[in-house]
Amino acid sequence: MLTEQLLKSPGFLYQIEHTHYYLGKWICKECMDIDATDCVMMYHMCRRASEDADTCLYFNKIRAYSDFALEVPCNPAKIKTDMTALIGSLSESALASLKTQVQYFEEDNAKYQMR
Repeated sequence: MLTEQLLKSPGFLYQIEHTHYYLGKWICKECMDIDATDCVMMYHMCRRASEDADTCLYFNKIRAYSDFALEVPCNPAKIKTDMTALIGSLSESALASLKTQVQYFEEDNAKYQMR
């Protein structure tokens, strides 16, 4: 299940249709930061072009933005409820896009987390 998968992953910024959301084990929150959303666009552009160094740069910037967006104290029950509602409200195409982005995150997290 996608919700459970996200709740086990570090926070990352995903584009769902025309809105960006920080999603992860400690966060489910809409992103209004233009610099962060620009990094998402650059990350995907560099990834498609197989520009490994730039993909790594933008991946790590997005991870940092996601960590800075965390709110203390964390409320895991609310995060799970909010994420379940968000994912449950998605159209089939939006859900497919999010699943692809989560797959990219997992691939790149394994690849870039040690750099």
